[in-house]
Amino acid sequence: MAGMLRDRVQRSLAPRTVVALSRLRLPRWLRRPLRLELYFAFDDPYVAVALPGLLSLALEHGLPLDLYPLLERGIAGDPAARQRQLYSIVDADRLLLRGGRQLSRRQPLAATDCAFLAAWTEAARRNPEVGSFAAAVVEALWLNSTGPLQRETYAELHRGILHCEPPAETEQLQAALSANSRRLRSRGHWESPALRVDGEWFFAHERLAQIAERLDELLGAVR
Repeated sequence: MAGMLRDRVQRSLAPRTVVALSRLRLPRWLRRPLRLELYFAFDDPYVAVALPGLLSLALEHGLPLDLYPLLERGIAGDPAARQRQLYSIVDADRLLLRGGRQLSRRQPLAATDCAFLAAWTEAARRNPEVGSFAAAVVEALWLNSTGPLQRETYAELHRGILHCEPPAETEQLQAALSANSRRLRSRGHWESPALRVDGEWFFAHERLAQIAERLDELLGAVR
């Protein structure tokens, strides 16, 4: 009984705590140079909403968008995890339809299904085209395919955009992906797609307009 109550309290308070803490802002001169950090999972359909818009905003504002692919996310032991997965497909489709786009995939994916995509993206972290690769993968995955993932489809994207063969999925890459999840949690968040801007968190799929306003505000203060 005590464990169930603790889990309910955690799920209730976690979002509010993150928002409250992220609004504690240091003076601009005490902060690091502005960067955008996106923590995301390929098995999350909301990424199909968030990533194209974030890449456009980063380009428009002349800012780097650092990608942190995830295999582990969410609150451990969440009894509603399956329901959240199903709802995220319906909701992501609703958001995409506003822009004339639509999901083709209607069933949830497991993190293990997309593990090779996360590993390839992590390996390409320093490649300037990694954002374009991730966006192409998400579009192929969620908007242009159904059923089991065809690995060669994504290998072709890797060769065409990153101009090299996909890497082997080594223990080193697996460790780096685990480190991404720890980094996310150590900064006070737990879910995908989460964008960190100057210490402030946004659920990127539903806050693109607010992110744009915040970037304008921050860059206006710097200029």
